[in-house]
Amino acid sequence: MVLVRRPRRRSVEPDRRSAARRGARGRRRTPLTGMDRRELWATRLVLQQLVGDPAEDPVSAVASSLAVQSQDVPLAHDSLAQRTGGTAAQAADALNAGHIIRTHVLRPTWHHVAAADARWLLALTSPKVLSGMRARHRQLGLDEPGTLAAELDVLLAEVAAGPRTRADLGVVFARRWERQDALFWQRLSHLCMIAELEAQICSGPVDPAGLNGHTYVLAETRLPATPPRPRDEAIADVVERFFASHGPVAVRDLQRWTRLTLGEIRGAIATLGPRLDSVKVADQTLWFGADAMAARGPGSAGFAAARRRAEGAWLLSTFDEAPLTHTTLPLPLVPGGVASAAKYGESGGGPMVWDLHVAGAWKRTLAKGRFTVRLIAAGPLPDAAKAALVDQAQALAYRAGFADADMVIT
Repeated sequence: MVLVRRPRRRSVEPDRRSAARRGARGRRRTPLTGMDRRELWATRLVLQQLVGDPAEDPVSAVASSLAVQSQDVPLAHDSLAQRTGGTAAQAADALNAGHIIRTHVLRPTWHHVAAADARWLLALTSPKVLSGMRARHRQLGLDEPGTLAAELDVLLAEVAAGPRTRADLGVVFARRWERQDALFWQRLSHLCMIAELEAQICSGPVDPAGLNGHTYVLAETRLPATPPRPRDEAIADVVERFFASHGPVAVRDLQRWTRLTLGEIRGAIATLGPRLDSVKVADQTLWFGADAMAARGPGSAGFAAARRRAEGAWLLSTFDEAPLTHTTLPLPLVPGGVASAAKYGESGGGPMVWDLHVAGAWKRTLAKGRFTVRLIAAGPLPDAAKAALVDQAQALAYRAGFADADMVIT
């Protein structure tokens, strides 16, 4: 075990925007052939805006992906900062201002979504999420319509009075339910989730007293009023934006991500026609947005430089869209690596990547004002990899607002 301290990293990605402007010239659309797994993953990182052309701001980064998982709020904000070349605080500011909403959407888990997209995306995906949770809601006593309506009335009346943390709501519902019941907090969480999925409440201003800073407010105070979208139009929008931002990606990964049916996805692919394209990699058909690929993928002016950066070191969150999305042709383990050493927990860390391989795991901790990153290698790494990973840990600290990081390397 080695404890390392390195000087402060002064900038996160100082050359990304100028490089992106240079690479924006000479765009052309070229059929993809002969893509191997390395080029596939370099392309995925480019279209994810981790390298090459960055997102303008955190809202643009979220909107580009349509939604990003956000159970681990600090690292969700870091994932956005990696896509903008900015800081996690800028993402937190966008959430605090209501430009980004943290809510349950797409699946029964937390996501960040642009406020402008929240209503139609909830309308499209919530019915299937709610139907899939009926058995659990029956266990929690939230299945009977009259009971559920009464509890929602109490919740909405409380939230209408101002932003409320989960603890605030716990005080209110402790007067209605048995506080010592082992299911008390689960019942409250699911009640809030139902209200979120029905677009009645959503995230409010950040409150340090709340869990992950989360507060609830009435959705009408944060979400723009938008007319309903025809279902086919909404599905096509989801499919197009997902393939453009996550591609090249398998249809089954889109299905898992959205819970849309294969028939709905295939119908949207047919409707979108030449706006989408596909490539075969290792006998897998993977889809992507044609314009996004032409602008930034193989054959574009900036791709070679972006690929060199993609082949370097990364500390990605467990819930970052890049490693999380792709169950088809995921990042391979570093040659000679031990899979058990590369396991990472659900929060506070994620995969450690070098040369487009999972090289291990990492974990960050905050204690007494010190930002510590532990790097756990899955196998032997060259000195260049170790130095680059330490630099990434320093960048992580910088994006989080710390001057430097302590490193524990094992």
